[in-house]
Amino acid sequence: MKTAGVIAEFDPFHNGHSYFLRRVRELTSADFIIAVMSGDYTQRGNAAVMGKRLRAKAAMLNGADAVIELPVQYSTASAELFAYAGVSLLDKLGCVDTLCFGTETADLKILCLAADILSSETDEYKEILNSYLKKGMNYPEARMKAAAETMQGTEITDASFRADELSDVLRGSNNILAIEYLKALKKLGSGMQPLNIKRESVDHDSVNTFGIYSSAKNIRETLKTTNSFESVAGYLPENTLSYLREHFSMDFPVYNDDLSLLYKYSLEMETEPSLIRYADMSTDLARRIIKHRNEFQTVSQFTELIKTRNITYTRISRALLHTLLRITKEDIGKYRDAGTAGYARVIGFRKEASGLIDRMNEKSSVPVLTRLSDHRKYIKAPFDRMLEDTLRSSYIYDSVIKDIYDTDITPDISHMAVSEDDMILI
Repeated sequence: MKTAGVIAEFDPFHNGHSYFLRRVRELTSADFIIAVMSGDYTQRGNAAVMGKRLRAKAAMLNGADAVIELPVQYSTASAELFAYAGVSLLDKLGCVDTLCFGTETADLKILCLAADILSSETDEYKEILNSYLKKGMNYPEARMKAAAETMQGTEITDASFRADELSDVLRGSNNILAIEYLKALKKLGSGMQPLNIKRESVDHDSVNTFGIYSSAKNIRETLKTTNSFESVAGYLPENTLSYLREHFSMDFPVYNDDLSLLYKYSLEMETEPSLIRYADMSTDLARRIIKHRNEFQTVSQFTELIKTRNITYTRISRALLHTLLRITKEDIGKYRDAGTAGYARVIGFRKEASGLIDRMNEKSSVPVLTRLSDHRKYIKAPFDRMLEDTLRSSYIYDSVIKDIYDTDITPDISHMAVSEDDMILI
């Protein structure tokens, strides 16, 4: 039984994602595909535009056999922790043979070399990195430029690659995540084999479209600008359109600014020392937040207001979201020390994949939850706190849906398994 694993947000699930899952099946000949998916909040530090069950159903209609929720502490983290947690979770399932991911480049060897350099942090790399940081460059940019210079002229890249060309390769959003996946595989000593699938037609954050393909970012922005589902329907798989039309303006879309009042309240309750507790929060950022707090209008406006050359918009978005959701550095440290992933919560699976669920239960080194009501029976500290905080974060998301659309969403803890077509949503 061959099983492939993917890590994704699918926010929203579009034709590019459908193509990717088809290629995973073709290239691996996998009997099953497991998707570890972000829940109601994403790695860019925002609320997901579409709830997790809608996205899980779309993924299962288009190739995924089971969808496992990535805990909110990791789904909202930096690329390094997001990737490490996703890989760790798939690895602990004990039944995944191949880890598949999309990349802007087809050359996996270059990404593997970058992963090795960033993992080992040689003296040469650190010296180059520090030189860029001293010039005022932000850390993510300096890190990739330093890796590119260190790679230049190696046996794999040879002298034909200039450092700036390598830097461009490493700067791709999918390539950045791919490097982190490869680092995680190495650090974990995982037996999963990496397989990259080159992204075609449209880049990750591109505003351009190509036929039926568009980036998720462009779909979200178009949806927000037009407030029309039909304006983006052509970029979504046809087999998802009927049920998404039914849900449009009932429980999606959700935008981060819809949570602005909650953000404002959370910041008003903090001081500079208390803010520093939260993940992705630095002393300088906490100081800027307190200094400009009274100028808060919306979370997007405030994030733009306080960003600097060295503190990126995405970094601020994650820090503000962690403040709202009470995700602290201390808690994340405890989870890392305890093994990163302490459970695997299944939020949907195809009925034909019941054998996969049995295999996960047999092979997994962590509890596989298909009945959330049993969570207290199986999950041990500190991961009971991880799940409780993830559930609480979903309650906040659901309350925003109630406020916007006057639609009640069944809370996770009391959510019953629902059979739809040939799949079960939990």
